[in-house]
Amino acid sequence: MNREVTLRQITFMYLFISISTILRQVPEALASEAGRSGYLSPLWSVIATVPLTAIIIFLIRSFPGLNIYEIMVQLIGKFLAKVIILAFLLWIMLAITAKVTIYSLTLQFTLMPNTSSNFFMIVMIVLVFYALIRGIKTIFRFSELTLGTVLILFAILFVCALSRIRTDYLLPVSTINLPETIMASKNVIAVGGNIIIVLFFADKFGLQVTKQQIRKLWFGVLTFTILAFIITFFTFGISGTSLTTNLPFPFYITVKSISFFSIFERFEVLVTLICVLSDFVAICIFAILLMRCFEWLFHLEQCNFLFIPLTVIIFYLTYYLSSTQFEFNYLYRVLLINLNLIFEYVIPLFLAFLCLIKRKKIKKQY
Repeated sequence: MNREVTLRQITFMYLFISISTILRQVPEALASEAGRSGYLSPLWSVIATVPLTAIIIFLIRSFPGLNIYEIMVQLIGKFLAKVIILAFLLWIMLAITAKVTIYSLTLQFTLMPNTSSNFFMIVMIVLVFYALIRGIKTIFRFSELTLGTVLILFAILFVCALSRIRTDYLLPVSTINLPETIMASKNVIAVGGNIIIVLFFADKFGLQVTKQQIRKLWFGVLTFTILAFIITFFTFGISGTSLTTNLPFPFYITVKSISFFSIFERFEVLVTLICVLSDFVAICIFAILLMRCFEWLFHLEQCNFLFIPLTVIIFYLTYYLSSTQFEFNYLYRVLLINLNLIFEYVIPLFLAFLCLIKRKKIKKQY
């Protein structure tokens, strides 16, 4: 029984890699698309994230010990499974490119405006390469140990920020604006869909997944929703919708005005550090998913020889697709969010539908 990765670690990983996007892109997107009522959009996201979690649990229990590729081979055959995995591979590579870009832009916007993005990318490449050499367990344990400290820091931050919230930035909420908040929730849903990484590591859990382990996934979705809502609520309540819409990292500006009992006044530096750590772990985990896709496509036992050529490809792809904040915003809003919805929601839903149709045949196998 292989228990290289547990559902508990997957849940912590899911939350940790989602934090940077929640802090940077989500408030800005919700403010521009839904206006002052946009802070309600994270609550609407459960309409999609809860069914997705139920689908993932259903697939794990229907195909114990199998990962997403092996599940697709059972349902649609090897050829179509490889076609979809190839599409996943391209999507993951694009996601890594976007993460590398926004990591560099974040440091340039906050702490090191005069430093070249090349320096940031080289540092990240070295750190990711070292982490991958250390193995999957090291990456998962790092996120598992770090997430608790990050959540405690956020709790302190939110307590200190309560007195600075302006109700006129948040109220009144008109029922006319509710449809806009629902449509804007796709920006949160696209991040919440990161929980699909569970299926990529489903063969690491062993053949039996207990109810207690399954509860960890529901806890992760609930924590994600609460975190997205609170961060957006405080950003809107302190900075206002207009400022949030026009800044690439509005939460960073929001925390500049917050101090811890007039003693500690540099919360924004810690927020930047949290984003960098979240990006680092996200790039690591997406790199692992990328390697798994190559293994499934070409029946490779080891993919270490691909690290250097793929690093070079991603390095130049970053400059080609989104070397500036404007280009990144276009890439993220127009392309990446919609691709996330397809790969994170449509494909698992399709697999679950096929699983229901072939339920009797599947039960005979297990």
